[in-house]
Amino acid sequence: MKKKISVNKWSFDNMPETYDSHLKRSIPLYQESQFFISKISSYFIKDQNINYEIGCANGTIIGSLAREYKNFKKTKFVGIDLSKKLIIEAKKRYKNINNLNFQSSNASQYNFKKCNLAIIHYVLQFMTDEEKKMLIKKIYKQLIKSGAMIVFEKTLMEDSYSQDVFSGIYNDFKFDNEYSPEEVIKKSISLRSVMRSSTSKNNIELFKACGFKSIYDFFKWGPFEGYLCVK
Repeated sequence: MKKKISVNKWSFDNMPETYDSHLKRSIPLYQESQFFISKISSYFIKDQNINYEIGCANGTIIGSLAREYKNFKKTKFVGIDLSKKLIIEAKKRYKNINNLNFQSSNASQYNFKKCNLAIIHYVLQFMTDEEKKMLIKKIYKQLIKSGAMIVFEKTLMEDSYSQDVFSGIYNDFKFDNEYSPEEVIKKSISLRSVMRSSTSKNNIELFKACGFKSIYDFFKWGPFEGYLCVK
């Protein structure tokens, strides 16, 4: 009898490597997505209200922004993540930044306050359709006029042919980053019950249904996309 592959349900709390290393090796143009977030955010961060990151993990993105805007005395930065382990790490990394705090919470249940900006970096794909809608509606309600939501997502392609082509290219990307075929297969199986990606078309329809009218699909590498949604 063939030996079965032992697989656990996917979680950022039980990765075999550090969070930052995993994302750099697993997400194409990961650092470039951070560059875009930093530069786009500069158009929306004001010296007032709050700037959120949903799914902040160990705080790399929101922590960098809080440090960059440390001289803004009236604005604050808040990172939210479901993982208590990653929130503890984030608090340790950025303990000396006064305008920043982290909270462990289910973002779809979170009580948002008036904000300039919300960042959602590869997070919606792990939420149910109902949670996505609840979260984005809450963000839209609390965004100031001309405030923004920046979203990065791994999407489903529009047809089976392109899904097959780009899934193969994405596997090549992971192999080039020294993941073994067994590691790639194990992760794929572990994500079956937690990954809930949508097509780009469905994502944009969701943003519109939650109130956004100005939506810019500005970033794309196969199934990996970036959206700017302005209120």
